[in-house]
Amino acid sequence: FGCEILDSKGNQIAHSPRAMPVFNLTLPMAVKAMIENFPTQTLKKGDVLITNDPWLCAGHAYDIAVAAPVFYNNRVVAFVGVVGHVSDIGGTLNHLKAQELYEEGLQIPPMKLFNEGTPNEDIFKIIRENVRSPDQVLGDIHALVSACLTGSQRIVDFIQEYEMNDLESFALVVQKRAEIAMRKAIKKLPDGIYKNIIKGDGQKQTLDYPVKITVKNDEIEVDYKGAPKQTEQGGSNCTFSYSSAHTAYALKCILTPEIPSNLGCYKPMSFKAPKGSIFNCEKPMAVNTRTRTGWYIAPNIFLALSKAAPDDVIAYIGLPSMIEVYGFDKNNNSFHDQLFQGGGQGGSKHRDGKSGILYPTSAANTSVEMFENRAPILVICKEFIIDSAGAGYKRGGLGQMVKIRKLYKDNILCKAGIYPNGVMSPIKGLFGGKHSLTAKAWIINRNNKKIDLGVGGIIDLNSPKEIACLRLAGGSGYGNPKKRKIKDIKNDIKEEYISISKAKKDYGFKN
Repeated sequence: FGCEILDSKGNQIAHSPRAMPVFNLTLPMAVKAMIENFPTQTLKKGDVLITNDPWLCAGHAYDIAVAAPVFYNNRVVAFVGVVGHVSDIGGTLNHLKAQELYEEGLQIPPMKLFNEGTPNEDIFKIIRENVRSPDQVLGDIHALVSACLTGSQRIVDFIQEYEMNDLESFALVVQKRAEIAMRKAIKKLPDGIYKNIIKGDGQKQTLDYPVKITVKNDEIEVDYKGAPKQTEQGGSNCTFSYSSAHTAYALKCILTPEIPSNLGCYKPMSFKAPKGSIFNCEKPMAVNTRTRTGWYIAPNIFLALSKAAPDDVIAYIGLPSMIEVYGFDKNNNSFHDQLFQGGGQGGSKHRDGKSGILYPTSAANTSVEMFENRAPILVICKEFIIDSAGAGYKRGGLGQMVKIRKLYKDNILCKAGIYPNGVMSPIKGLFGGKHSLTAKAWIINRNNKKIDLGVGGIIDLNSPKEIACLRLAGGSGYGNPKKRKIKDIKNDIKEEYISISKAKKDYGFKN
């Protein structure tokens, strides 16, 4: 989830740096769309607005945005908004088969969820009847609303404590300071055009994602001209709001990582993507698995700007992946849950990549205990993979191996969706660093036969003897491996991050 404070026009004032960056950066678009449908002067205290429109919000229907106006002296002085990913939104279970938005679950246009504190029960009833885990989903939505209402009261307390009339002057100051800092950072980059093409997983073949970044004085433009056309099946299309958010986040990480984020940070930036392309798809294209495309945006930008800002980028990332489970337990209660896990972070000039990290999402690895508590599934393996990191002066982080099975032998069917990211093409490291182990998914059936799942899909788990396996990629290395310090190599061997044979082959280690 992501929480944000916005001014009365829907512009960012502040958000948590630990929140999901795509949520933070798409929320202003969603709030502005809500204001268009429900003008500020028509709103009342206790009103709460909602939408999950992928073109207005965070790119797919699972991400629901709610926002509440903040009233002080009988006028709207700010908004508090929250975006959260819910466990289910209806629609097909097999996301990679979807061809249209309508197959991907319930669509909620900008609507009023609460009217002066009174819930719109019709909306809640519609949601309840269209999702597989209604208690969990509605509970999450109520939590989002509670966060907004709590935030609204805290803003009023803040205004009163500092004896202000509203947040307008405060917002202008922090936004202007952030803009000045960003322009100074951009100005330090050499003017020029920086390009890169990264290869990503398509359903049947790799796809080339080009990027062109133009730096001119204190402004920066990112252009995705030449991007593949929107895909007809599989939902890996990105709405422009989603692509823009990933683009802005990557630039922010490189240029001003220490500056609190708000509207001012992004004023010197502009983005382009051809309409009808995979980075700017049009309704009603399927978009549910948009991360399979969008997560390549940040590493592509890092690679493109590596010559302009070599000290401030990281090498290619082992992208996050997930296992999604659906079914009924022995008491005939439905369950639908996701086990999100991270790969290895790319190395950088200053440090090795972190292992098992979800980037570029700022999310956390799903707790095994929490996952097992919510679904009749046993996680039988979750471990770092030795030799999975790309070698370098600073190596990448390690990937993970995750294996699950049904908990009970009960003849109740369970379905699992496994979606590895980064299967087809290993991506080289930076400045002589090596690529990492790629991602992979497979199932071991009850006859102990290994069946490759390619780029993923839905499988049936009928027996505890069937094991679903997900390998997450490591991160690529940064710099010449032969220049890595001997003490670091020895420590990696001691910690079983790399084997002696790998140390000899990639680092020239002699024991």
